[in-house]
Amino acid sequence: MHFRSSSRPTSYKLHALALVAMSVLAACSKESATAPVTAASDAAASDAMAPLPAPVATQAPAPVAVQGRSYSNAPQEANPPADSNQPSYADESAYANDAAYANDEQQQVVSVYVDPPLEQPAPVAVDWAPPPMLVEDVPPPPYPDAVWTGGYWAWQGRWVWGAGRWARPPRPQYTWQQPYYEHRGDKVVYVPAYWSPPEQHFIAPAIGIAIVAAVIAFGVHAGHQADGPQGVFIPPPPGSRPGIIVPAPIGTPPSVVIGAPAVINVGMRVNGNVEKNSHNVTNNITNITNVRNVTIVAPPTATANGRGFQQAVAADPHRPPQVAAGGRPTAPRPQSATPVAAWQPGRPAPSLPAAQPVRGGPQRGQAPGRPGVPAPTAQAAPARAQQAQQAQQAQQQKALQEQAQRTQQQAEQQRGQQAQAQAQKVQQEQAQRAQQQQQAQQQKTQQEQAQKAQQQKQQEQSQKAQQEQAQRAQQQAQQQKAQQEQSQRAQQEQAQKAQAQAQQQHAQQDQQRAQQEQAAKANEAKANQARAQADKAKAEADKAKAEAEAKAHTPPERKPDDDDRK
Repeated sequence: MHFRSSSRPTSYKLHALALVAMSVLAACSKESATAPVTAASDAAASDAMAPLPAPVATQAPAPVAVQGRSYSNAPQEANPPADSNQPSYADESAYANDAAYANDEQQQVVSVYVDPPLEQPAPVAVDWAPPPMLVEDVPPPPYPDAVWTGGYWAWQGRWVWGAGRWARPPRPQYTWQQPYYEHRGDKVVYVPAYWSPPEQHFIAPAIGIAIVAAVIAFGVHAGHQADGPQGVFIPPPPGSRPGIIVPAPIGTPPSVVIGAPAVINVGMRVNGNVEKNSHNVTNNITNITNVRNVTIVAPPTATANGRGFQQAVAADPHRPPQVAAGGRPTAPRPQSATPVAAWQPGRPAPSLPAAQPVRGGPQRGQAPGRPGVPAPTAQAAPARAQQAQQAQQAQQQKALQEQAQRTQQQAEQQRGQQAQAQAQKVQQEQAQRAQQQQQAQQQKTQQEQAQKAQQQKQQEQSQKAQQEQAQRAQQQAQQQKAQQEQSQRAQQEQAQKAQAQAQQQHAQQDQQRAQQEQAAKANEAKANQARAQADKAKAEADKAKAEAEAKAHTPPERKPDDDDRK
């Protein structure tokens, strides 16, 4: 049963008491009309008529901005709902009023292996809470770095059991991130489990953002709305009343509660103990990282056996808790070893295998959390409603009496409160004056610091400007010097070129003179040779002439004859 918020009245007149009584009657009658009936025996009836706890002031739940809703394979002749944010379900009226469906989700479940994404997926808004947890047979890890993945309720157009299995991280240094369930307003915000990259942490969906409505497969019965406080939670232990949620820190494996007793009322919670003190509370959501050990606490009014419970459990995906078989609802093995991709917004509901019976779960007609106790029938519903109404009327009368007593006590305490308020007012004024003086002093100090900072900044800017000016002057001097050196080098190169040209001209002139002299010498030698040849020719001619003349004057020589030879 949801506990509604209330506040104490500040007026003590009769008409105020009447208004309070009317509001209490209306609230209680509304609760009696909407509260689920979970018992059929006398013991269950006595539990239903137990005194209500004192009303406490609670914060109004934050609404979930739903972007829209879609139904997979919906028939064309189905009439759309009047409110676009309120879905219609097949056999909704029969299911909502028929107690035989109270543990329907604990009899037949769809069991699949889920292929987790490699980054944080988008959140979705679901209209009803996940069913209670189921027990799984956990074999020994096959290798040292094996991580137990799965063993949780996943949304695939309906809540399906994501069966657990040992798996190795898909990439180095990837870590397993547990699924995220949050009770926000009248919705359940769900983020599927996934493999988280290194140096990246889970970011809870912020309050106020628009969250896509989950796709609902056609023919799926509407489940039980979340029954419990607002904030992060995990499903209840196996065999619990459907709809109950168990508040828990972010990152808590849902399997930590499979060894806890079944619960039939709100009250169980999980308290986290962390290795590093790195937790905070934001928007009524407790963020705790590195969850390794948790403590499960439940009062006697919450458990099905009527006994309080407190136990420390290791919340480590490398070491899933072991539960002895027998007597607890056990998840069936998936019919196919092929994993189903985690559903994401914008996709239709996937094709799923047929539902399988849950081993050890309550049978149809048995009350959840109490095996062997038959569920209430339609004929017993009016009697139970009348008994509950009578009990609530008695509680209302008792609440009115207690309210009157509290009113008298408040009247007596008002004078003391007024004096205390006056003293508090004086103290507040003194504190305000002291605070104003302190603020003035702080402002003065801040102004002085600002002035000093401004002066220092101006000095730094002036020094910087001077340095820049000196640097520019130095650069200009260096540029001028470089230009002068370049001009001198150009002049020197030009003089050297002129000198080289002059030397080249002198060399050419000397070469020409030498050639001329050589030509003259050659001509003179030729002339001398010609004269010598002419002289020689003349001498030979003279010699020949002389020989001819001598030969002409000489007598001819007589040839010797034979006598002479003899």
